[in-house]
Amino acid sequence: MIRILSLLVLVVWAGAVGAQEAPNEAASSPWSAGEHARLRLIAGPTTPSGKQRVGVEIVMSPGYKTYWRSPGEFGVPPSFDWSGSSNIGGLDVRWPAPQRFEDSAGYSVGYVGEVVIPVSLQPVDPSRPVMVVLKLDFAVCQKICIPAHGEARLWLEPGVTSVTSPRLEAYEARVPAPVKPGPHREKTTILEAGLDDSVVDPGLKLTLQVPHGGGIEDIFVEGPGMWSFGRPRLTPQADGTVLAQIRINDRPKGASGPIPLIFTVTGAPKAVETRLELDIPPVKP
Repeated sequence: MIRILSLLVLVVWAGAVGAQEAPNEAASSPWSAGEHARLRLIAGPTTPSGKQRVGVEIVMSPGYKTYWRSPGEFGVPPSFDWSGSSNIGGLDVRWPAPQRFEDSAGYSVGYVGEVVIPVSLQPVDPSRPVMVVLKLDFAVCQKICIPAHGEARLWLEPGVTSVTSPRLEAYEARVPAPVKPGPHREKTTILEAGLDDSVVDPGLKLTLQVPHGGGIEDIFVEGPGMWSFGRPRLTPQADGTVLAQIRINDRPKGASGPIPLIFTVTGAPKAVETRLELDIPPVKP
């Protein structure tokens, strides 16, 4: 009996030591599974400012993809419903850099296989827990698109800073860094932006500076409403800059004048996002 009790004490002690040495992994919700896709919420550590970090993790069947906030010429962007949540005063969905998919019908923009979409939550009362409740409508596509729906909920205790969430952190690192126009040593930047006079219909022309050893993979342009832009034509210049010419495929009827645009530039060393306003003339009759 004494020997058995001694062994039990050793087992309990070893388990306690292992728990102390094991990494303190962040919480996650159960998976919400559908056809060809499943999703869940994963938590990250609380930021020093008191904001909570959460990731919407979507895993799809091999060969399937889902869409970015601006899905391209076809596709449906994800629709988030956070209305069931409590103690949330504001939130910011932060999109990882996407990729472009092209076929005979045109192109779409999104993620293939899996993605974690980081979300930053501001509690109304940072001293109280947060209940995150998400209903997400999205689409998963291979040759055809299938509507998908997932629901997840996650309880977040306040001030939890000693957790690790490698999946969330990996995708947070893929979120484009905000960069203002102008020279920059470490990031790709837009030096000049204007209209491209070399095409019949109005197009855009950018001059970009790329850090040493870096490169541009793609440029995604977004405008308010139903704007659509083509794939950029990239031409290296003698002075080390890169000229990007981007066709305007479609625009809202009658849209012209100062237009706020978002430019997402992917490539090395890191994807960047630049917001600026361009004066775009009306379409010629």
